[in-house]
Amino acid sequence: MIKTAGKLLSFLLLSILGILLFTSLPVLIYDYSVLMNNTRLIDTGQLDNNSFLTNSIQFELDAYLQQLKFTVQQIMDLTQTTYYSNGSDYQLLPAFLEVYPQSLSFFMGGLLASLLVGISFAVIYMIFPYHIRLIIKKIILAIETLPDVFIIILVQLTVIWFYKTTGLLIFNIVNVYKTEAYFLPIFTISILPTLYVTKYLILSMEDESNKSYIEFARGKGLKSINLIIVYMLKNTAPSLFGQTKTIFWILLSNLLILEIIFNIYGIMRFIAEYGVENPHLAAICMIAIFLPFFIIFATGSLLIRKLDPR
Repeated sequence: MIKTAGKLLSFLLLSILGILLFTSLPVLIYDYSVLMNNTRLIDTGQLDNNSFLTNSIQFELDAYLQQLKFTVQQIMDLTQTTYYSNGSDYQLLPAFLEVYPQSLSFFMGGLLASLLVGISFAVIYMIFPYHIRLIIKKIILAIETLPDVFIIILVQLTVIWFYKTTGLLIFNIVNVYKTEAYFLPIFTISILPTLYVTKYLILSMEDESNKSYIEFARGKGLKSINLIIVYMLKNTAPSLFGQTKTIFWILLSNLLILEIIFNIYGIMRFIAEYGVENPHLAAICMIAIFLPFFIIFATGSLLIRKLDPR
């Protein structure tokens, strides 16, 4: 248990260090002080023609180290953290607390939905006869080949088509004024992770079904549903948990697209809008996205380690 906790702590520290190093990269390859000074002059109207300005790529190691130090200082005292926008500096916390919870709810909702629905689909799949399984596999493969943006837009268009046909708007399709889309974004962002979970469990459970203890249980007269849930699913669950990192990246890669298409002003659009001019802001937001996932992953790892010391 102590060894596992040590590995998790190392993973946390290295991940945070990676985020800090990555988000500060612009300062390493540009003269960022000059770039930001020119940006402020343009934003405040003191400079209206920047065609004569050049900013070639150069190696700024000292500035990079100073930026890393500054970012750590900002993280240590978030109440005093500010970010630059359009000629002025603003406090981070009021804006951050508006965008973060909404994006986190979509992210965690998508994670939970993909696991629950994916596990349910996999169990149902194993009950079907062989020829129906082949059809289901082909459908999953066909959907996985579709681009993420296409799937999101297709879901929206389906809801619009249903509304025009029946006059019934089952879900809000976009954030407008005081009307917020909630269920549909979670459903949309969970589609590809659900397919990944389903496919992984299908392959794992099919492999498990060929093992000798399953054949022995069948010979004892156990029903298929009992074999699937009590034995196959139980034995494949730990390996599925190991795939949560991949599920996390699938969700994260679709979060910005989701926020743009559904007109949701969340943390990814916040980073896209202000992160380039404020590397410390990008670092803080990325760490805030990573921490909930790490807590889930660490808790699950310790729990599995406790239940199965092997």
